[in-house]
Amino acid sequence: MLRFTLLFLATLLSAATVAAQPTYKLGIRGGLNRATTTLDAASTSTSLLGFSYSVDNSAIYSWQTGAVLEIGFGRFALQPALLFSQKGEYLNTTSSFSQSGTSTYSTNRYNWLELPVNFVYTVRGVQLFAGPYAALGLGGRQRGTSYSASPSAKFAPFHFNEKIRYDSDVHNPRLDAGVNFGIGYRRGPVQVQFGYQIGLVTLQRAHIEGVVADFPYHDFNADAAYNRVVQLTGTYFLKL
Repeated sequence: MLRFTLLFLATLLSAATVAAQPTYKLGIRGGLNRATTTLDAASTSTSLLGFSYSVDNSAIYSWQTGAVLEIGFGRFALQPALLFSQKGEYLNTTSSFSQSGTSTYSTNRYNWLELPVNFVYTVRGVQLFAGPYAALGLGGRQRGTSYSASPSAKFAPFHFNEKIRYDSDVHNPRLDAGVNFGIGYRRGPVQVQFGYQIGLVTLQRAHIEGVVADFPYHDFNADAAYNRVVQLTGTYFLKL
């Protein structure tokens, strides 16, 4: 009986040890982003002096691609990834003072090298996941048009197509960070996830040495803004 008990305990211990051994898989990911930013409440204002400004932003559709490493522990898994992810917004800004004013429409696309680290729990194929991310800006593009918003002071529309820079003399910080969370489904080597990303680092530097906004126009580039991204991704895993 003692031998049987010891053998049974040894079998359980061996099974637990095997179950605790992690499994490793490498995945290729692609997906769709519905990206926008959020601006603080100070982005819309009207003063007693007749100066007013407003911001209206909406989402753009972009993409992401990269590689995922899965470290599995039964139903739990750790999934760090290295991704190229494009985010941004469609932006309309208007400012006016007395009889003059301007409106600008622009589509802003920012390219990021992103490192999300998600903790994934899977039951019968259904997944819950959450985790932090950090990202490094790689550039991007800003395209749009500025035109007169005043009936008394007309000027020809100005079209621009500019590369996004991250130097010390511009408002764009190079680093971003935040959290991801969402749901998914896994069947065999195929994983589909639907998630939401919340940026926690403002995407615009409020003050730049030597750069002063011209009164009375508002410096929209100095307003706080954070990434907000809805993501639909698919990943195919290979055993290592």
